[in-house]
Amino acid sequence: MAFDELIPDDASRRAFLRIAGAGLAGGSSVLLSACGGSSPAKNKLVAGSDPAAVRRTDISVLNAVLDLEHAAVFAYIAGIPLLSGHTRGAAAQFLGHELAHVSKLESTIRGAGGEPNPARSSYPLTNPRGAAQVLDILSTTESTLIDAYLGAIPKLEPGWLRAVAAGILANQGQHLSVLKLLQGRRPVPSAFVTASE
Repeated sequence: MAFDELIPDDASRRAFLRIAGAGLAGGSSVLLSACGGSSPAKNKLVAGSDPAAVRRTDISVLNAVLDLEHAAVFAYIAGIPLLSGHTRGAAAQFLGHELAHVSKLESTIRGAGGEPNPARSSYPLTNPRGAAQVLDILSTTESTLIDAYLGAIPKLEPGWLRAVAAGILANQGQHLSVLKLLQGRRPVPSAFVTASE
């Protein structure tokens, strides 16, 4: 499958390459930092963050949601070829978001002294036969992510870690709303984000 087919418009391709480049740059900096030298700025994750305050249990919680983010990337990559038009464009944009979530979680885990879980070579998916089934899979994937982040946030100890997770949770809610709209469902069924609606 050609890259142009996966992410058809120039703006989405540029965003994808920017995200991929940032991930590569982040991975390269981790590799280079292992060669020696240390600087306080290197460990700065977000404003107000303190890598020393991150517990092993926090890293475990972040790795659990990272596993689901890897699965979401796989679902989007597998499903986009069966979509077209605005639906395909939205899914390509959401794929870029999921890749950014993966990159952020990986850099946060590494910056806190942990080792991020790698993506598996494949994930179990039903074989969708068309756009409607792809949208069902993606909606279920986003609901699962929302549920995971809702469960993860109270378990995270430093406030800045909760802020990282809450920012990603909000974006997953946006994805689910758009996917519901594309399915002809009510995009915002209630005043509270839950995984069950």
